[in-house]
Amino acid sequence: MQQSISYIGALRVLATILVILIHASTGYLNNFHPASTDWHFANALNSFSRFSVPLFVMISGALLLNKQEDIVVFYQKRVSRILGPFAFWVFVYLVYYFYRYTNFDVLPLSRVAEISIDKLLHGPSAHLWFLYMIVGLYLAVPFLRILVTYSQERALLILLLVWSLSLVIMEKSYYAYVPKIDLTFFSGYAGYMILGYYLAKKAWHIPTLFLVFLIAAIGLLNTWGTFYISESNNGFSPTLYNYLGLNNAILAAAVFLLVKKLVTCPLPFAFAYLDRLSFGIYLVHIIVLNYVHPLIPFDTFLKIPLATLLTLLASSAIIFLLRKIPYVAYVSG
Repeated sequence: MQQSISYIGALRVLATILVILIHASTGYLNNFHPASTDWHFANALNSFSRFSVPLFVMISGALLLNKQEDIVVFYQKRVSRILGPFAFWVFVYLVYYFYRYTNFDVLPLSRVAEISIDKLLHGPSAHLWFLYMIVGLYLAVPFLRILVTYSQERALLILLLVWSLSLVIMEKSYYAYVPKIDLTFFSGYAGYMILGYYLAKKAWHIPTLFLVFLIAAIGLLNTWGTFYISESNNGFSPTLYNYLGLNNAILAAAVFLLVKKLVTCPLPFAFAYLDRLSFGIYLVHIIVLNYVHPLIPFDTFLKIPLATLLTLLASSAIIFLLRKIPYVAYVSG
C-alpha cells in the first residue's frame, strides 16, 4: 500500500512541476522562427512535458475507480472537496483578470457584466479549464466504476484500444486522412481515468530501458514533429501538443509505468509535502508565474527552469499560508 501511495505521489509532484514548466515556456512558442534557439528550447520542454495533465486524470482513475460506494455519497464527498476551491479560485482569477487587463474608465458596466458571466461559465484563466473538466469526470466516476468492476480484462483492453483509436479519428487535424466514424462515446478524458485504473491495478514486467526509450522516442517525435509542422505552416502549430493525442497518451502511460516501477519507497519529506499541496499549487501558479517570470534577468535557457522553480516554491508557500487561515484552508486547494 505504501508503494502505491508513494508512486502516485511522485507522479502528482512530477505533473505539477511540468504544468508550471509548460506555462513558463509557452510564451516563446507563438513567434515561430526556425533559427530561434529560444523557440527550439521551449518546444523541446513542452514536447517532453505533454503527459502532465493526462497524468492528473490517470491518478484520479487509479485512486477512485477501484472503490465501491453509494453514488450519492460519492457526489456529496466530491462536491464538498471540489466546490470550495472551484468557487474560490474562479473568483480570484476573475478579480485578477479585471485588475490586470481592464481599464474601467473606458469599459462600460454592461460589458463588465458580460465578461464576468463569460469568464464564470468558461474559466477566467486558461489553466482553470482543468476544474471544469474534472467536474464532468467526477460525475461519470460512479458509472465508470460499474464498467470496470464488471468488465473482464479483455473487455477493458478492447475499450482502451477503441479509445486510442478515437484519439486519432476524432482529432480535427487528421480529418483529411481518417474515416468519418463517430467515436464520440469513446473519446475524451474519461479514457485516461480507465487507463490509470488499469495500469495501477495490473502488475507489469516491462523493462525499464524500454520505457525510457519509449518516453525519449515520443518526446523527440513531439519535438521534431512540432517543428516540422510549424515550419510547413509558416507559424507555430501545436497539433502534437494535444493532451488528447495518441502520442501523448502513450507518453503518459509510459511515464506512469516507469514511475510505478522505480518509486518503491516513501517519498522524501519535501516531495511528500509538495504532493499534499499540489492541487493548490496548480490553481495559484499562474498568478505567481506572471510576476516571477519577468523579474528573472537571464537568458531563456536559465530563465525558464528558474521561473519554474521559483514559481513552484512561491506557490507552495502561498498555499501553505492560506491553509493556516480559518475557512480559507477549505477552499485553497
